Amino acid sequence: MMLSVFAIVGFCAFPMVAWAQTSTPQASISRVDLLPDRPSPYALRNWKQTAVDFDRLAFDLNAKGQYLPSVWRVPHVSNLTVPGFGMPSYVGGEDSRGKPGEAIGALGAILGATAVGIDKRRWVELTPQYFNPREGTVLNNVDGSSGSSFWYELLPGLTFTQLASRYPDWERGRVISQRIADAWIGGIDKLHGDFDHTSYDFIRGKPVDNKQWTEPDAAAGVAYLELFQALRTHQAKYLVAAHQALASMQERDTNPTYEVLTAYGAVTAAFLNAEKGERWDVTRFVNWCFNPTSPTRSGWGMIAGKWGGYDVGGLMGSTSDGGGYAFAMNTFVNAATLAPIARYDSRFSAPLAKWLLNLSNASRLFYRDVLPADHQSSFDWKGDPNASIAYEALRRTWDGKSPYASGDAKRSGWAKEDFGLYGGGYVGLLAALVHPTDVPMILRIDLRATDFLPAKAYPTDLIWNPYDSVKTIHVNLGTDEVRPYDAVSHRFLTVRPTKGQFALRLHSKQSVQLIRVPSEGRIVLEGNKTSVLGVAIDFNNGRVPISPIKPRPRHDASLPVRVSRVAEDGVVDWSKSGTIPLTGGEGSTMKADVQFAWNDQFLFFRIQQNSPATQTIEAPSLAELQKHWWDFEDVVLSFDAGRESFAVANVPELTLAWNSHGARNVCFSPDLEGVQVSTTGTASEADRTISGKIAWKAFYRAIGAHVPLSQIVRPGSKIGCQPMMVDGTFRRQAYVGGARFTRPSGFDSNSRTLVLEER
Repeated sequence: MMLSVFAIVGFCAFPMVAWAQTSTPQASISRVDLLPDRPSPYALRNWKQTAVDFDRLAFDLNAKGQYLPSVWRVPHVSNLTVPGFGMPSYVGGEDSRGKPGEAIGALGAILGATAVGIDKRRWVELTPQYFNPREGTVLNNVDGSSGSSFWYELLPGLTFTQLASRYPDWERGRVISQRIADAWIGGIDKLHGDFDHTSYDFIRGKPVDNKQWTEPDAAAGVAYLELFQALRTHQAKYLVAAHQALASMQERDTNPTYEVLTAYGAVTAAFLNAEKGERWDVTRFVNWCFNPTSPTRSGWGMIAGKWGGYDVGGLMGSTSDGGGYAFAMNTFVNAATLAPIARYDSRFSAPLAKWLLNLSNASRLFYRDVLPADHQSSFDWKGDPNASIAYEALRRTWDGKSPYASGDAKRSGWAKEDFGLYGGGYVGLLAALVHPTDVPMILRIDLRATDFLPAKAYPTDLIWNPYDSVKTIHVNLGTDEVRPYDAVSHRFLTVRPTKGQFALRLHSKQSVQLIRVPSEGRIVLEGNKTSVLGVAIDFNNGRVPISPIKPRPRHDASLPVRVSRVAEDGVVDWSKSGTIPLTGGEGSTMKADVQFAWNDQFLFFRIQQNSPATQTIEAPSLAELQKHWWDFEDVVLSFDAGRESFAVANVPELTLAWNSHGARNVCFSPDLEGVQVSTTGTASEADRTISGKIAWKAFYRAIGAHVPLSQIVRPGSKIGCQPMMVDGTFRRQAYVGGARFTRPSGFDSNSRTLVLEER
């Protein structure tokens, strides 16, 4: 039955469509399903004012104050006959003063300001300083070179290309953006479509592997660059290249996400399906952006849940680092890149709107004027009275405070403060996207605001009602008469053209794509596409059934590990449980075995050292262990109860320290409460043992699953566990298989799966 949308209107003055009988069924983004419909506490920041204030401060050459100005002119830079410019990645980055700085920060700040309507042409014309003519691409540093990291070398080119789309008469931008796409056509050829590398060296024409991690989501960024040029130039070679890059994603069994690039592949695929009638697996690509399932970047995805009483769901970053570490840049860039997908594929209207509601609420926590002073690392800096520069990141917990606004810069000595111009400049993208209506928590999301692909579209607003009751909002359609159309219910919302204030009635959880169609123009139906005056207004009008893409079966190559049930007398017979052997990394001499057992109340564990450590570096206290666990001897256990069969908010981690003094509870977890731990043995005898138990109820609370506890605590239940051992330094840390930074996926041959057994 079609959900109805009503407006106060007059008589029919144009043909009404009669083909739509139902609204578009909405897709599920499993991670977004974990978010509340109405986040609490709720406070929508004035994002446009924040973006305007950021621009005024960040680009004020005469700003006064500590660490100001944050922009300067740089003489004698490459590719310019006038001085270039520089901007620090972080406030107080004194080492960068007088230098050009990173393109990711500078270009992002210009793009964000442009998105909210600020004319940045003066600064845009200086951005070719980041172009490397020998390599044919825009890089993160002036006179930089490729071959270090795919995403550092692709995001600047992507942002530059998007700037070029917003300044279409900027001839140099058009030429350079095309050269970027040309360079990557050569890269695709030399990579043979295989992006499972760390980077690509344009000079040598070869992939680069650092033997520590890969960045296969580079394929997504390349696909977007090629599609952009295909649309702008109408040259077939770019569309062919876009297909080649996307094919490397489509053929993957595992999530390729490393940083922010997967989203560019998702929107590219959605566009090609909509405009070209192709068959890319958009649902899988979109879910990859949210699910922390990438074997390439452990835990990287969307945050869910509450930190310190604040709903933080929707933020993007690490779900596992310290229990959660969300980043402003990742949040803003993903929001801007993924939002337009709803226009190309209306199945994602409700889930993307729900995500953006949560994200736009939680993102305020990146700013100095929201959290208490003792929940921030740089509160004392007074150079930004309007609180317009975001912290680089938000930690779930730090020094017992949750949440905690901070970053890596101050602690690592990169800058004096943790406010990041590097990521904060992208706030303009969020400001261009989300706008309040006259009903709190019902947003007007401008789906064209951050769609930089050169394709025609009429103004389109995504609106979603998160309430359990009917709500009516008012939308200003402008001074010219239009025919408001909804691409979710596939129908016009009035019987004749209208203008000005428009009353829109929304049922509970209903999404609407409100498109301002010109008052005149014939409606053309072509398959599932509805167009007016040659511009699509609906890509899935319901006239032709679309057969779903069958899910790719997931091959499970993980090694099962027996977890025996504890006897009625409570005595654990460890001989009945399997073991997970652990070794340290990079020359470590340390070895240990992990075992588990269970009953209806607890998951028991035992970790036994069976080979000496390289050197004894035991944590002197729990406080020190919490601050820098990677500098001591310890074991980190992670538990994935969902294993992708059902969504969990967290993959809980537990850090356990080796101890030679019989200490109890030298362990911490941002997720698990009440873990009981004891230690025996000594480092000198290399016989240390860590024993303990986790209450299933605490485990269940930590994972945030939407399935009953009985589905997890029962014989036959499977729980992924990918332990890592640290032998006194992060250089000697290793997961099973020896990887230092890349946690096993949960399904590959280095993965381990705990299987609860009856006996």
